[in-house]
Amino acid sequence: MQPTPRIVKRYANRKLYDTSTSSYITLEEIAGLIRDGEALRIVDNVSKEDLTSVTLAQVLVEEEKRQKRDEPRGAGPLRGMLEQGSELLNRTLGEPVQQWRSTVEDSVARLLRTGEDRAQEKRQHLQAWIDQNTQALEELQARLDERFKHAVGAVGPLAQIQRELTTLRTRLDRIEAHLGIVEHDDEASRDDG
Repeated sequence: MQPTPRIVKRYANRKLYDTSTSSYITLEEIAGLIRDGEALRIVDNVSKEDLTSVTLAQVLVEEEKRQKRDEPRGAGPLRGMLEQGSELLNRTLGEPVQQWRSTVEDSVARLLRTGEDRAQEKRQHLQAWIDQNTQALEELQARLDERFKHAVGAVGPLAQIQRELTTLRTRLDRIEAHLGIVEHDDEASRDDG
């Protein structure tokens, strides 16, 4: 596991504050920490935005300016970085990015697992509701059938039976509509025929 980077806060006045030493730090001191292999993460004090790349670019520019004054032409830190390869750059910039990426990937994986668990729970609730209402509808249908048989047996005239059938069908249609049950076409054609 990679070491936790040292956190440096950048204030609106562009001052840098090293939280591990509880003191202000300069760009030159940051360059020294990087040369010593220290992992750094520079964040905006208010927004918590990661400013590591921007600040390290400033460190390079300042080092380049200082080197131009002190050393022969072409021997500045940018050239040194190119000569050392990308190892220093990867260590300085890549580690915080990799840590952030791992954190985001873990968060997304947790969210996906939570979403799948919730979806399964909703499916189970919906199936239980369907089972419960199917049973209630079947019981209602049985009661209606019983009423129909009773009505047919008790009423002699055909017109009276027709009115009872129409009333029962209307009630049944209202109940089915209330429960959200859609009648199949083949059943409807059998009832009409």
